[in-house]
Amino acid sequence: MRNRTTTPSLIVETRRGPCIAGRRTTIYVILDHLNSGCDREFIKERLLLSDEQLDAAIEYIDLHRKEVERDYAEILRCSEERQERYEKLYQERSPYDPNLPIEERVALLRRDLTSKKKPAALRDDHQNPA
Repeated sequence: MRNRTTTPSLIVETRRGPCIAGRRTTIYVILDHLNSGCDREFIKERLLLSDEQLDAAIEYIDLHRKEVERDYAEILRCSEERQERYEKLYQERSPYDPNLPIEERVALLRRDLTSKKKPAALRDDHQNPA
């Protein structure tokens, strides 16, 4: 890490949590990359960050580690709950077996959509009989 003379204005509080100033990149995204073992250069390239921005984020995480990790754990918990809820909704509403490989479900969906289509001329004739 570079020297620790980061100006506080590089990290700002938003509704989404602490972010890089002028960016939508949250500290939690950077923390996720760091926890995944990504190196500095990968993080900078992937998130389009300067050395100064990345250093500020890492310094912020170090200085506020307990609260950042607590908030991040809550974000992950909510995300998992949301994923489970939508998966359950999908399974309840989908006419296709969720255990089928995705390619087979897509083929069935295409088949069903194609069979429901009628040429425009036929639809118009039924709506406006002569």
